[in-house]
Amino acid sequence: MNPKFWLSVAFLMSRIGVFEAAVQCQTAEYSIGGMFLKGHTFKTSKVGWPAGCYFMCEEEVTCQSYNFVIGHKVCELNNRTKEARPEDFKPDQTRFYMKRANNRVPLGSIQELPAESCSEIKASEGNEMVNGNYWIYSDGNAQTILARCEGNWQKINKESVCFGARNNQFGAFNITKSGLLKTMKLVHKSGSIICNRNFPPSYWGCSTSSYYSKNSLMTIITNAKKEAILPPAGDLKAGVENKNHFYSLNGTTHTSPELIFRDLPIQVSVSRNQELQIWFGQDWTDWSEENNSGTTCVDVYAWYA
Repeated sequence: MNPKFWLSVAFLMSRIGVFEAAVQCQTAEYSIGGMFLKGHTFKTSKVGWPAGCYFMCEEEVTCQSYNFVIGHKVCELNNRTKEARPEDFKPDQTRFYMKRANNRVPLGSIQELPAESCSEIKASEGNEMVNGNYWIYSDGNAQTILARCEGNWQKINKESVCFGARNNQFGAFNITKSGLLKTMKLVHKSGSIICNRNFPPSYWGCSTSSYYSKNSLMTIITNAKKEAILPPAGDLKAGVENKNHFYSLNGTTHTSPELIFRDLPIQVSVSRNQELQIWFGQDWTDWSEENNSGTTCVDVYAWYA
């Protein structure tokens, strides 16, 4: 008999024993028959038996999973898992799928394995993902950047973005990644705005209750043409002056530490280096801004679809 064959079997069995011994600490990986991951194969090779795929995957740092073509004994190494791309996990009775069970590099953790977005990393790694810097594509599959991901959220700015309440004091920032925006959020860092000295300051709006309902918000993200993106123009309300410039969000007050916008009904396409702007509603519409004062500074986060 071939001694290399039995040596390979013994090694593989030792690996399986390690997985079984660790079952209380982590979930073991099992092959899934009749399924395969489509469109993410980076290397194909003919092997003598299925365990050959295991050894091939172990040798490739970017290997996340593999498909085995049963009839042809072909191994397809993937740079994604079914968790990262569930929409590409397809039925095929001639294949089986296996996620890499040992020493898998987390998606986006090395430059050789960039992710499409922070959301893809979250889908891939689940609760094992930690907040930090990850490699993601910034413009299609051509360029990569090192971006801070906090769950599904990608931080956009490096320095705080500040906006005032009068005289066109919008805060500008540039998008760092092309893609479809699902929503955005602003995290308060410092400062506040006053629209009436008889009422308390606000991070996000005007607390003058005589004109606006409780917790009405006026922080608006626009494109460079001053067209509202978040919230969408249809969500903005008008006061006595009949100019749409305020809105409300359930659970968000004037001093909430974060302003998390609702998901866009239609995702908005943005381009790398595109300028977006943060406006205070009264300043945006040039109405009742003469007595306004103050500045709010924020960090900007995007959730890409």
